Amino acid sequence: MNIKYAENYSPRILPHVLRINEVIQSKLMVSVLFSNGENRWLDFNDIFNNVWKSTPRDFEYPLKDPKEFKKVTLEEGTLTWHNVLIPGINLKGKEKFYPYGPGPDTLYELSYPDDSRNINIGEMLRLWRTSAELTQAEVARRSGTSRSYITKIEAGRQDIELGTLSRIVQATFGKSLNITLK
Repeated sequence: MNIKYAENYSPRILPHVLRINEVIQSKLMVSVLFSNGENRWLDFNDIFNNVWKSTPRDFEYPLKDPKEFKKVTLEEGTLTWHNVLIPGINLKGKEKFYPYGPGPDTLYELSYPDDSRNINIGEMLRLWRTSAELTQAEVARRSGTSRSYITKIEAGRQDIELGTLSRIVQATFGKSLNITLK
């Protein structure tokens, strides 16, 4: 599997896991929601075999068993497995065992977008605009924004506030914005 992992990761902004969306036990895959709002897949089968090249000597090796892998939990912003314990020394100098959990920055770096859960406003705007046979300049003029702003939104390089999106939808397409939680 040829997966394109996160390229725009910045170590200054450390994303952490907010929620486990789905676990596909048989494929050793997990979909998670990161704190930056992105839903992303982690293909641990690929990670264990091709990225980390896990061997029986490695802590994570038992997680190659789907029964062990499915015991994943979310703790302190990362994926954690209490069924795999890592030896360490506590602050008092005594040996202690800690649950296995890769850092959230590592998880983000090894993940790829979960397109079925991510909302791409820019792509939706581009589809609406092209369906209406409008140019970016026409959308900008009608909605009181700039063409470069519309270009950045459509390219996914610019966030948009709901009020601005609502204004674009109303002024350009004569529709109202309706948001539904599922």
